Amino acid sequence: MPTARLNAVTRAAPYHYLVEILPETTPINPSPWYGFRVTAEKKQDLRIDFHYPGFQHRYDPKLGASNGTWRQATSAEFTPANDGQPASLQVEVGPESLLVFAQPPHSPKNFEDWIDSIEATFPIKRSVVGRSVQGRALHLFEFGGGDNSPLLIIVGRMHPPESTGSGALFGFVETLVADTPQARAFREQVRTVVVPLVNPDGLAEGHWRTNIRGKDLNRDWGPFTEPETQAVARALLERSEGEGRTVAFALDFHSTFRDVLYTVTEDPARVSGGALSRWVAAMRVHTPELEERPSAAAGGSPVFKNWAYCRFGAPAVTYEVGDTTPRAVLVALSRHAAVSLMEILAEDAGRASTASVPTPACMAAAPDDD
Repeated sequence: MPTARLNAVTRAAPYHYLVEILPETTPINPSPWYGFRVTAEKKQDLRIDFHYPGFQHRYDPKLGASNGTWRQATSAEFTPANDGQPASLQVEVGPESLLVFAQPPHSPKNFEDWIDSIEATFPIKRSVVGRSVQGRALHLFEFGGGDNSPLLIIVGRMHPPESTGSGALFGFVETLVADTPQARAFREQVRTVVVPLVNPDGLAEGHWRTNIRGKDLNRDWGPFTEPETQAVARALLERSEGEGRTVAFALDFHSTFRDVLYTVTEDPARVSGGALSRWVAAMRVHTPELEERPSAAAGGSPVFKNWAYCRFGAPAVTYEVGDTTPRAVLVALSRHAAVSLMEILAEDAGRASTASVPTPACMAAAPDDD
């Protein structure tokens, strides 16, 4: 099955199975991603125990029916790991397939279909900016703005399991392309560039974290050892520095244990009145408990956020969505985030640029030409 992961199945007793889920490499972030299909000749109750040697359970099961609907396993069906006992799922199965996944899965084709759906109703410029290690297309699309308009950069899905982050990215971008007075006015002033899926191989192979060569792509913005980060970085540089545009803002969508915004400590846009400060404040009007966690870009981890800030001098944010944040909640917040950022960037585009200026010590390298 595409995007699935299941390494071994052992029959412990009649109607009782143990499934083992292993990472693609170690050491690795503890994101035990799994996915499999269950059927039986006739209806019966089945127990499935989850084993992650060396790791803890993270994602409670989501159950998918043949009609495409998904639901969270109920507390009566799923028992979390406790006192040395593994996490366990007890469900009724039968001839109709039951999908059991860590999160409702996306495939690379789902991302292409999503871009198709936008293109069907809205004019975008679409490009394949490179290929993954296994040869999958890296899709970029862009819209809005004029010859000298600043850029809003949006990237996502560097880490395969992070479905809720993609859900937020979808909601955010759909708000930018909406047929509303605010969105139309925003698109006249700002050009938006979107790369929704940076790691198609990892997604297709059911990886926990990395691309097909075992590299965490959100630790490769500086080393640029991988074709995926090389291609995306070049495309962004061509559309910014190559076209003489400034970057107004950069967002990288992810998932983690809770909703949180990772920002850059030294970014002047975090001070009162700055674009980032205003945006975080607007987000907290909708979600007062939303956390902001700044960290230094200079000398920091080679994540996209730090590279974007250092290279472009723009406010750059890792937009993290909780693993268990309900879809309706994450979509509502992402749409509010988009509305708020459109207002702020449109205001700033109408006056002299207030973009941050990177210090020489923070300047990030571009990928080599070879």
